[in-house]
Amino acid sequence: MSIINLPTPFAGAPIDYGGEPQDDGRMEARLTAFETRLDTILPTLATKTDIAELRSDMHKASTDTSRWITATVIGLFLGFAGLFFAMSKNAKAPAPVPQQTQPIVIYAQQPATMAPAPAPPQAAPAK
Repeated sequence: MSIINLPTPFAGAPIDYGGEPQDDGRMEARLTAFETRLDTILPTLATKTDIAELRSDMHKASTDTSRWITATVIGLFLGFAGLFFAMSKNAKAPAPVPQQTQPIVIYAQQPATMAPAPAPPQAAPAK
């Protein structure tokens, strides 16, 4: 089994496997920097009241959205139903009132009598 040497920021520093950690004088400065950062970040973090307010705002927004969507769907349904009934009423032609039609009467006419044909001209008597 071989040992893998990985580069570390503390390369070459001796490893102490027991006892109290040694203080090289930098710990106090690092701790002060950490506390300063924590003091600047801590006031901006959300508290339980902030979370509760956010939760109630989100719930109110969700409820308002659900009501708006429901009202929109109902309005669309009623609008389309009204449009359907208006169109179906106009699409049907009113039934015509049956009227008594007059019977067709054909009068038979007498054949026309023919006028007698004109008489041919008579020849003049010979002299």
